[in-house]
Amino acid sequence: MNTRAGMRGTFTDILEVVAIEIPCSACGGRYEVTLKQVALSQEMLHEGCPVHVETECPPLAYADLVDPELVQELQRVWVRLEEKARGAGGELKLGRG
Repeated sequence: MNTRAGMRGTFTDILEVVAIEIPCSACGGRYEVTLKQVALSQEMLHEGCPVHVETECPPLAYADLVDPELVQELQRVWVRLEEKARGAGGELKLGRG
């Protein structure tokens, strides 16, 4: 799990922890795409990636899995939750279900 150092400790990069499980159209299996991969794909498109056919650039397919604003909002809310937990002397944890 990727973390980053903050003023009051280490913070989890929630986008590397949350993933979407999707089916493979070629083999029928399933695989996970992290929200970090989705965000990077969206960033590539935003910065002007010239590819417009996902078969030429597999990450292009990830860009439309989640609305970019939702990904950014999740990250902002997660950081706020971590800060609140730390302020109370605690640590935010992801439950294992």
